[in-house]
Amino acid sequence: MVWYYFKTALKNLKSNKKFTVINLVGFAFGISICLAIALFLVKEYSYDRFYKHADQIVRLTDAKNNSSSIDYRVKDILLSKYSEIENACLVQRNGFPTEVKSGEKGFYLEDIMSVDNSFFDVFSIPFVSGKSQKPFVNINSAVVTESTAKILFGTEDPLGKELLIEGDIPTTITAVIRDFPENSSISAGLLVNAENDRFKFSFSCGDYRDKSSHRWPFRIYLQLIKSADPDLLLVKINDHIDWLKPYEEQVGFLKLKDIYLHDPTHGNETKQGNTGLLNLLTIIAVIILVLAVINYINLTVAQQNKRNKDTGVKKTIGANRANIFLHFLFESVLVTFLAFILGIFLVWIGLPFYQAVFDTHLNIGLLFHFSNLLLLLGSIFLIGTISGIGPALVLSGINPVRILSGSAIIAGKRNFFRNSLTVFQFATSIVLIFCVIIVERQIQFVKHRNSGFDKEQLLRLDAPNIWEGDIQKATVLLDELRRSPFIKSVSTASGVPGSINMYMGSNIENSDKNMSVPCLLVDTTFLKTFGIKVIKGRNLEPGDDGKVCMINEVAYKHFEFENLDNKRFMNGRKGGYEIIGVVNDFQYTSLHKTIGPVCIMFTSGVSPNTVNIRFTKGGVGQGMNFIQDTWQKLIPGHPMKYQFYDEWFDSMYRSEERFAKTIGLFAVLAIVISCIGILGLAIFSSERRIKEIGIRKVNGAKISEVMTMLNRDFVKWVFIASVIAIPVSWYAMNKWLENFAYKTELSWWIFALAGLLALGIALLTVSFQSYKAAVKNPVESLRYE
Repeated sequence: MVWYYFKTALKNLKSNKKFTVINLVGFAFGISICLAIALFLVKEYSYDRFYKHADQIVRLTDAKNNSSSIDYRVKDILLSKYSEIENACLVQRNGFPTEVKSGEKGFYLEDIMSVDNSFFDVFSIPFVSGKSQKPFVNINSAVVTESTAKILFGTEDPLGKELLIEGDIPTTITAVIRDFPENSSISAGLLVNAENDRFKFSFSCGDYRDKSSHRWPFRIYLQLIKSADPDLLLVKINDHIDWLKPYEEQVGFLKLKDIYLHDPTHGNETKQGNTGLLNLLTIIAVIILVLAVINYINLTVAQQNKRNKDTGVKKTIGANRANIFLHFLFESVLVTFLAFILGIFLVWIGLPFYQAVFDTHLNIGLLFHFSNLLLLLGSIFLIGTISGIGPALVLSGINPVRILSGSAIIAGKRNFFRNSLTVFQFATSIVLIFCVIIVERQIQFVKHRNSGFDKEQLLRLDAPNIWEGDIQKATVLLDELRRSPFIKSVSTASGVPGSINMYMGSNIENSDKNMSVPCLLVDTTFLKTFGIKVIKGRNLEPGDDGKVCMINEVAYKHFEFENLDNKRFMNGRKGGYEIIGVVNDFQYTSLHKTIGPVCIMFTSGVSPNTVNIRFTKGGVGQGMNFIQDTWQKLIPGHPMKYQFYDEWFDSMYRSEERFAKTIGLFAVLAIVISCIGILGLAIFSSERRIKEIGIRKVNGAKISEVMTMLNRDFVKWVFIASVIAIPVSWYAMNKWLENFAYKTELSWWIFALAGLLALGIALLTVSFQSYKAAVKNPVESLRYE
């Protein structure tokens, strides 16, 4: 019986080659997109699950401040007090590019991590060489990954090699480990010993006068025993929180498996996934699959007139409705199976393309794991059944007398169902078009919004260790740069717009508005170099260095100043800093956040970490050559790391650009799939009305009138779809724009444009078929009537 259904289905597919190809290609195209998205989702949800003790590992959090920063001393207290904790380790990343020297060669590493020996027990990292147990022999030991070892030492054996970190911290490589897997939220190239105080990279203090309030924040991971209940343990710890004071007042747990996608804390230092993007991709995959199924239904029903006689003959010679139903259902499953085979082939061919879209490696081999093959087979049967059950019910239920008399026309509720599917396709297309337009407009808005300073032809040169290594050479470097005819201005600073890492508690006299304020420590040429203007108060004068500061407009309003007379920013410094002026607001973070208060302190008493260079008009190319030559001549042992400010600020919106690229791509793909279905409907419409078209042409109807008649329904469906799509689009984009403090407007014309584009796409799709029907000889249409 199965063989009979298979032969019949195969014969029918061969006899309707045009529809078979359209169905198969459309289905396979949609399935390939869904499979590519599935591979990406599987990878994103697999983060950290490969670690041997993944189910037992949690990270400690500061529940009161919603932070993952915990003083390192908490680790030993917990280990000594709670038997449910089998092991614990410290983890801290250096937040800045770090200069590392191997012999005479200098490098900047951005992935240095400070850990203790327990880290290698808690996280099952494979060792290549060296001791896997307590690989840090002493406080100056370091562990390197294979890829970083090749960067630092080439083909030489790394064991025993010496490194100089930050200019004056000697370390020795005592072990080599495998690179951290791509789906690990924790990763580093060089691991240094946290027991060395020089490698406690972060430091904070609540009160500069009270040494007991000093904290060295780390990330603390706990490996619990298998029988431990994390919830009960957390209650026990918080019930005895006095044991952790003064370091913590309330703690929480975050499971290792939840860190990548569901970490709400600040200062987490780990890779972070984008749950919004994953949810969006899941929705897009479902939509594309639904569109592919709708296409199959519409195209199958569109073949009704050609298949009616075959169905009528079968019913006349004794086939019952169940036989006809199973025939259509088997055919649908067969088409779905062939589409899956072709879809997997399309994924394989397009793998480089999808990897570029998702910006990650995708493993197509996952599709052929036994469990996944079973899932694919189940999906084939399920999707095939869902796709075929509608046409099977419709076409198997038609009376054979009506079929053989030529009056088997689908109408009424069935027409409504088919039209509803078409409206859904149009509405989906309009929503996607609208979202693409809004996302692109928002990205352009944030990129081109006035940042409050001139980003063009402004270079940031990282130089954190030059002043500590050789102040005289650093001074000569600055003098040489200032003498260049291609350089307009040079400024040094500790902290710059886009990277402020110093926050100081304000202590404005007679103010209840004191708060922690981000601070820039700059030289006297900072305002000129960045193009920031003083809008209130006075400008800098000789002798101001180390004594004065300025605040921005937001800070002036926050502290509710009426003027600047006798206003000082105390900030823990004896005598404080006199506030002499107010500068215009400038963007010192991305536009995801509103501009807040900021303080600019003018002082040469702090070693800067950046040199900021403003080029003359047209002098960027020659100026860069001059900087590189001068740098190599004066400080050849230090690597040169730089970035232009316009590129740097643009990079802050990489996730949004990726979001836009992703939604734009899949919107186009979804619209293509919709067009395949719309083409099927156009064919169905023209074939169903072939007699009417012939009669109209015999009576003198023009080609344009026939095309208008055939296209009228599609215009109506687009209008209905627009009414449905507008509130959905508005809600979705309003939610997305909530991520930005400054956002573009949802103008009415964007809705209109999305609708018009959808209408244009629909008319372009159907007009060719309409034209073919309209120019057809009416004698051929009426020959057998």
